[in-house]
Amino acid sequence: MTPVQPGSLLQLVTTEYLPPAEAPNPYLTEADVVEPPLPPVAAKTPTSTLSGTASAPRSPNGQPKVTTSVIAPLMAVLLAVYLLF
Repeated sequence: MTPVQPGSLLQLVTTEYLPPAEAPNPYLTEADVVEPPLPPVAAKTPTSTLSGTASAPRSPNGQPKVTTSVIAPLMAVLLAVYLLF
């Protein structure tokens, strides 16, 4: 069995089932492709707390640590897999 050549099956399709003719695509100019430069990076000012109690240190991305909420279900799944097999 030989592979089908590209475009050879289009000869078997009737004209009513062919897709409509596509208009030619316009040429791209440099203005269509070039993006404006990014704004300059501003330094983040540290926030100072006026109260005497220090808050818990936050992670660099500002999100709370999720390791404890991941470890417990992981251990449960590993225990279930161990007991099943």
